[in-house]
Amino acid sequence: MGGIGQLHQRVTIGSLPDDILLKIFKSFVDATEIHGSVSEEWHTLVHVCRRWRYLAFTSPHHLNLQLLCRSPRTSVKEMMDLWPELPIYIHAIGYRVGAERDDFLSAFRLNHRVSGIHLDGISESEWEKQIAPLMQQPFPALTHLWVQRDHLTRKAISRSFLCGSAPCLRVLHLDWSSFPALPNLLLSATNLVCLSYTNILSSGYIPPQEMVTGLSALTRLESLSLAFRPELPTYGQIRTPPPHTRTLLPALTSICFEGVPEYMEDLVAQIDAPLLESTKIALFPQEVIEVSELSKFVCRADKLSLVDRAQITFNDYSIFVMLSQKLLGIDPKTLRLHLNCPESDLRLSYLTQFCASCLPTLSPSPFESLHIRVPSYYRWEDVIDDPDPQWLELLCLFNTMKKLFLSKNVAPRVAQVLRGLPAERVMEVLPALENVFILGLKPSGSVQEAISEFADARQLSGHPVFISDWDGFNYRG
Repeated sequence: MGGIGQLHQRVTIGSLPDDILLKIFKSFVDATEIHGSVSEEWHTLVHVCRRWRYLAFTSPHHLNLQLLCRSPRTSVKEMMDLWPELPIYIHAIGYRVGAERDDFLSAFRLNHRVSGIHLDGISESEWEKQIAPLMQQPFPALTHLWVQRDHLTRKAISRSFLCGSAPCLRVLHLDWSSFPALPNLLLSATNLVCLSYTNILSSGYIPPQEMVTGLSALTRLESLSLAFRPELPTYGQIRTPPPHTRTLLPALTSICFEGVPEYMEDLVAQIDAPLLESTKIALFPQEVIEVSELSKFVCRADKLSLVDRAQITFNDYSIFVMLSQKLLGIDPKTLRLHLNCPESDLRLSYLTQFCASCLPTLSPSPFESLHIRVPSYYRWEDVIDDPDPQWLELLCLFNTMKKLFLSKNVAPRVAQVLRGLPAERVMEVLPALENVFILGLKPSGSVQEAISEFADARQLSGHPVFISDWDGFNYRG
């Protein structure tokens, strides 16, 4: 034991071999990069001693060493004089014309070294007069590009942006940045891993077929986000039939979409994503909602095709639907749907129409549980004693479920609907149901009385349903 102790005492950080030190350096640099952003903490390493400085600067790519050019704090000239020829990451938030303008803009002229560009809150005049002219050239080393322009900006980014080519690009985020020529750029961005095109205005509209054409080159794409502005004109009535062949996105695991159902349907009808794990869809209000292509798209994804747990949440202006696998804890394999519907009297109809469109083909495995959550402040258009009959229509779409969970504000309506079933329909409705859990269920009262009548009728039919209290937090179905 003494020998081992003496050996440990002789080991110092100065005696560690170069490869071990580099691993330590790598862990340190990675830990200081939050959400993929560039960190300057590596400066600490190169100021410790000559050996550390030499090791770091002989392995800049391994350690991902980059020079952060942040307007207006960074003098590009001083940075170039002080440091070796490392990749440059340009970061400008709320950039405004000032005395440092020419110095800062000189970083763009080092285009062969620029690895990342993050522009946030750029006005139209600043973009057109200063930034855009400098970005009509190739940036061969560019891996990260984030452009968020002023929300009043309307003019589209030109087709000659980046000379129409981005071979090393891995992350592309465009917000309030109309870019109708995006599909052409994507055809060259074969290393792209993350694509986000959000707050799309009419000047940046891209038809689904053109978008899919651009996506077809992205075999490494893992995350895709498309979000249109509500004021975008309604999607055209002339739609093409689903294609006979679809574009394969073999690495895609996450997709987010916000817009009208028709665009979403035409998009996903042309895509296969077998590794898809997470889908978030927000749909603008429509008189008729048809999402059968969405359900087929989800069914073609192996990890999402086995969802068997549904949760419906009512809010003031919308409805949330979440479908997932029955797992404890947070399940990354989920389908989240946000149905915008400002008219409270239409929400139940809208929800029922949506579920009728997608649920029959959505999952080959039966839904085992349904959670319906309604906040206490929610105001209904109907009355408890005469609930909307569409509640029954909605429940019947989940006719394979075994467990039903109801929050306080929705339990009276569901209980009254089930109570009113004629004897011959007691077993036709929810034939697999075994348990009903009601939040804050009291031993007596109108809810207990109504749901007990349904339970008694099921007991007589030989298929009992057990009624229990649900605390809403501890039980997971």
